Amino acid sequence: MTASDGEETDTLDDDERRRMLRYAAVTTLAGSGVLGAWYVSQPGETDGTGEETPLDPDEETPPDTDDDVAAPDGVPAVVERFAPDLYFGALEKWFPTDPRPYVEETDEGSVVDGFVALDEYAAAFRETGSPPAPTVFYHVVEAADGIDAVQYWLYSAFDQFTVNFHWHDWELLQVFVDRETGEPVLLSASAHSRASPNNEFLDPSISDGSRPGILAEVGSHSSASEVNGMVPSFERLPIDDRLSDVTNGGIDVSASLRAPFAYGLPRDEGARLPFVLPELDGYPLFEHPSLSIERDDLIDERVTVGSWSGLPAPPTNLPLRESGLVLAHPDSAAADGEADATYALEPIAPLRDSIDGFVGPQLSFEFAIPGVVEDAVASHITSVGIPWEQERFTDPLADVTDPAHRREIDGAEPSGLRNRLVGRVRQLRAGADGALDGVSEAVQDAVAGVAGVSFYAPPVELAVRLASETPTATVTRNGVFGYLHVEPGPHLLVVNGPGVEPLAARFSHEGGLVRAGDDGDLTVVANEDAGWIRGDARETNGVVRVRVIEDYAGVVYDGEAVETDRFAVAVHREGRYTVEVTDRDGRRGAYRVTPASFGDGGEVLFDRIRAGKLSLTTTLRDELDEVYTLAESLAGSGGTQTTDRDETRETETPVLDRLRRATRTAAGAVTTVENGDREAADEQLRSVVSSLEEVRESLASERQSGYGDSAVAAIDPKVRAGIERATHAIDAKI
Repeated sequence: MTASDGEETDTLDDDERRRMLRYAAVTTLAGSGVLGAWYVSQPGETDGTGEETPLDPDEETPPDTDDDVAAPDGVPAVVERFAPDLYFGALEKWFPTDPRPYVEETDEGSVVDGFVALDEYAAAFRETGSPPAPTVFYHVVEAADGIDAVQYWLYSAFDQFTVNFHWHDWELLQVFVDRETGEPVLLSASAHSRASPNNEFLDPSISDGSRPGILAEVGSHSSASEVNGMVPSFERLPIDDRLSDVTNGGIDVSASLRAPFAYGLPRDEGARLPFVLPELDGYPLFEHPSLSIERDDLIDERVTVGSWSGLPAPPTNLPLRESGLVLAHPDSAAADGEADATYALEPIAPLRDSIDGFVGPQLSFEFAIPGVVEDAVASHITSVGIPWEQERFTDPLADVTDPAHRREIDGAEPSGLRNRLVGRVRQLRAGADGALDGVSEAVQDAVAGVAGVSFYAPPVELAVRLASETPTATVTRNGVFGYLHVEPGPHLLVVNGPGVEPLAARFSHEGGLVRAGDDGDLTVVANEDAGWIRGDARETNGVVRVRVIEDYAGVVYDGEAVETDRFAVAVHREGRYTVEVTDRDGRRGAYRVTPASFGDGGEVLFDRIRAGKLSLTTTLRDELDEVYTLAESLAGSGGTQTTDRDETRETETPVLDRLRRATRTAAGAVTTVENGDREAADEQLRSVVSSLEEVRESLASERQSGYGDSAVAAIDPKVRAGIERATHAIDAKI
């Protein structure tokens, strides 16, 4: 994990937006051929022609939290003016409704039971083909001096999402309004969870007759404001002359990617997101004896994955999001055109008087965590809870998650907005036409013949679970994820998804911005391609940190050991890796893993991990052997054709000759270390360094020993890495 004390998020200017668009288009999904970079469809435009009714501060004061009932002559004008148009996906099952029909009287008071709400809502929807009682509840509260928050609360009977499902789902849109001018200052649409950044838009242009649009995520109902007229799609970044749907500031997710710190809509950015079927008491919900719902009452099976671990690879045929039902306020222009139905706009205060609680048994979600011996299983659900029991109900600014937006409202900048975790997940696959971080772009063609694996964008979005005292799950958006309000201290981060082996890493968050994995990059591999590298140092001097580097793809894992003194990392079996470890005393060690290492079992187990001179010297020998193979493959007609490196041919280049000498000397040093002769081993290792320096001199000569520029650029970094490894081995104890 990489931490940064300073944070670089702020409102984006035009130049920065253009830069981010280039980053997203060029680096986010390099070589994937699967997903368009931040791609979104553009189904068309819409605008409103309704009449604006501004709030007159001299005639009407927004109600406070205890008196937000409708005025005798109807809903407050400011509430009606900004009542949003609601856009849903074609696969949506649970639309905003009124929970009061599902209230039951119990010993605990008047409660909405999850079984009753789900059963009766589904039956009514099934019978009529229309959403039962579409309703949006409003609440108005002062947010800051001269700024009022108009809150629109939406209740759904159920939440079925990739990483979470629960009874009773409340979502929120906040419109912050300047009391003097009656104009909106900020739109804030609630994300998947309180740990995810909201989708926010500063200074929206909502002219006479128009109103905010809300794009709802299928199943989870998290939302984003629709402000750029490209309805009903979500745009994280500007397209042509169109604004994006968020003004959340940019953040460096990894060394090669900068993106807005916004949740977005994972199924609305050209990406595929698999859903899972919720279970209770070992039954799928549609087979549970206490429920009468049918399979068709849940999310469509075309986008549902039953077993993640049972798939050999991530699915590639899940349909993208399609436009679905549109709900509008009766006074909206959409009500006379594109809307399929209108909703009732009602104050939320009467619900507090008639409902004492929302209840239902906990639903679990299994999430594999890689271990040395077996997988552990964790279960969790996350629900934001009842509106009037939440902090943001009375303190609307508690839900503004972009620091620059918060400063615009009241000038404050709570520290929690700065405690963030970000990262990008990529998939390691066979082939060299993806991203090769381990070599420069200029030499990728030169090493294509020897590179076995490279990075690609996953064909589906993946699940990410952050476990501390309270586990929280989210999903990636084009491979990117972000967490907010991360508590200082130790955490376990796990990435999982259909058809991929789980990835886990421990880290400590000390505040500020932390980039997961290798400076923001994490790597997964398909089940069918996976080989496991496991290490056990409980009987030696322990292991506290692990770093796995593929020869050409680059770093595929970097983190603390998941278990005490043990680790387990899934890699692609076609790659060639160096596993670097650090023990409890800070000493380094290294091990080599090649395709042959996995054998028939698909697993490599280092059962007595040791840092120190022997592992470093052995790895140096094996790495130099790979450098020789690379140099030989790039030598062309000027290189040797021999297959026996113990024999020297007249055609062998100076580079190959010196690499052969360095490799043989390193092999001798391994034997010397095994015999316990440190002084002699160090002398041999210094000889290796000398030979490698001569290789560099040959490559830097005028004729470059017959190698072209791209070949030199490919070989020289590997030689420098060999010098560094030999130096560490010299410094290490036996």
